[in-house]
Amino acid sequence: MTRHRTAPSVRGVALTDLSAIAGAILWVGLAVGLGLGPIERALALAPLVLVPLGVDFAATPAFDGLTGQLYAAAVVCQPVGAALLAGSLVVESDAVAAAMASAWLVVAILLALVATVRTADRGPWPLAETVIDAGSAYTVVGAAALVLYHLGVTLWFSPVIVLLTAVHFHYAGFVLPVTTGLVGRCAVADADGVLYRPLAGVVAVGPAIIAVGISFSPAVELLAVGVFTAAVAVLGGYIALRVAPTRPRLQGFLLAASALALPVSMLLALAYGVTAFTGRGFAGLSISRMVSLHGTLNAFGFGLLATVGWRLSVPTRE
Repeated sequence: MTRHRTAPSVRGVALTDLSAIAGAILWVGLAVGLGLGPIERALALAPLVLVPLGVDFAATPAFDGLTGQLYAAAVVCQPVGAALLAGSLVVESDAVAAAMASAWLVVAILLALVATVRTADRGPWPLAETVIDAGSAYTVVGAAALVLYHLGVTLWFSPVIVLLTAVHFHYAGFVLPVTTGLVGRCAVADADGVLYRPLAGVVAVGPAIIAVGISFSPAVELLAVGVFTAAVAVLGGYIALRVAPTRPRLQGFLLAASALALPVSMLLALAYGVTAFTGRGFAGLSISRMVSLHGTLNAFGFGLLATVGWRLSVPTRE
């Protein structure tokens, strides 16, 4: 199929692709050379590699008008913002780290504005595009959480929960909705609208409801995580059985592999919700261990495989 290039480019190569390649090199340097912890590794991977590819997927084919202008600004700022976010995870000064992470917050605000203008112009349909817009908007929450973490503003949470909020809204908040939207762009989803639409709806609103539950009510958190886990597990099966077989062979393999990681990852998230509600560990795993496993599966088993897989052949929006 013909790939519609929309991002600013350098000598014919999309800036989003160049940013993802440079980001991958930087991520390896930070992860191997500086020994980032599992949470920091997962967090750095998203803005450095996954987000630039994801924003390119959203704008296939090109945005125009105000949406296109905001999008171009976000794409141009993204490599700098991502690099500074990654740097904020290794500097010692909290004030410097917060200032560096604020650059990524600017990028996230631009992406949220793109989503807002797109939704206002288009309305809520098609649902696949609304889910993608939700993903772009959620990046603001993740970016703001990281700035607050560096500033030491944790409210009534522990610092690690604030840091995990930043991770949550880059994966469950950005990568999952964008890839769910791409599933909706595939022709196979039209035949299964009765199944796809409620799953996409849960993916669009689930991260926000979970965050509300974590903030105010363990019972709401447990219920939200339970519904979200069930929906994402079904979505993983739907991708593996209905969508992956219709795609080119290598892409289908990567999408199926990423989809199979979803149920396992979400079961760990549900275990964390049960732990938060009951105050006791689940299945002999500590919270830190469950969070580490969940984050690793989300970042590499799902996020990286799915993003690279969709990059091979991007469905275009109507």
